[in-house]
Amino acid sequence: MIVLALLLAQVAAGPAPVAQGERIFAQSCSVGYCHGVAGSAGRGPRLRGRTFTKDYLTTVIHDGIPSSAMPAWKDRLKDDDIRAVVAYIVSLATATDPAPPANPMPPGVGPASQPVFSGPPQAARGRALFSDPARENCAVCHAVAGRGMAVGPDLTAVFEPLRRIHSAASHHVLTASLQTGEHFPALLVSQTDHEVRLYDLTSTPPVLRTFARSQVTSLAQNSAWRHDDVIRNYSAAELEDIAAYLLWAATGP
Repeated sequence: MIVLALLLAQVAAGPAPVAQGERIFAQSCSVGYCHGVAGSAGRGPRLRGRTFTKDYLTTVIHDGIPSSAMPAWKDRLKDDDIRAVVAYIVSLATATDPAPPANPMPPGVGPASQPVFSGPPQAARGRALFSDPARENCAVCHAVAGRGMAVGPDLTAVFEPLRRIHSAASHHVLTASLQTGEHFPALLVSQTDHEVRLYDLTSTPPVLRTFARSQVTSLAQNSAWRHDDVIRNYSAAELEDIAAYLLWAATGP
């Protein structure tokens, strides 16, 4: 009777931790250039079919991994949610089948919920180019109309989108210098008396790195970084299409 009562109480309390963790993982972890769908390999490492201790996962998710792309979630997820994500990742240890190709997000959440694009043909072409997975696309650094990663500034908040494509973010870019002697172009995410979070622009997509404040010796304006180097894989005609999409996104249908 006691066991039955505990089971009933667990059911009444809400979704099972693994199911809850799967939902949170799909929404927060399996996005952009992070972990792949259902724990498959993405830009982040594969979690599916691997064994981790609960203590290790809890620490990594809660505090992040310094000097890496793994952020701390302690200020973004509740403790119950972190425990649920840990339970879900632990459940993936016995998975031997490939990760499902479909996005497991529930209806109304994530990419599946995006409406069909109804803009003009040129803007439609630009929208496809903006997040084209076959190249180093704009969406790995910029978010527009719910698509992409908000690493760099909003490209729709300007009157001349084509000019902005060429000059975007250059006045935001810094040179980060570390105690180790490393220097790299960066975008500042946040800084406190104890911690500095930066996007490292050395690679594409940029890598989110977290440092102890004492590790960063200076953050200086970087006048050498050029956005043109990032968009070299787009032709002039393609950039015109992307500009049309940005203008459409900025002004509305």
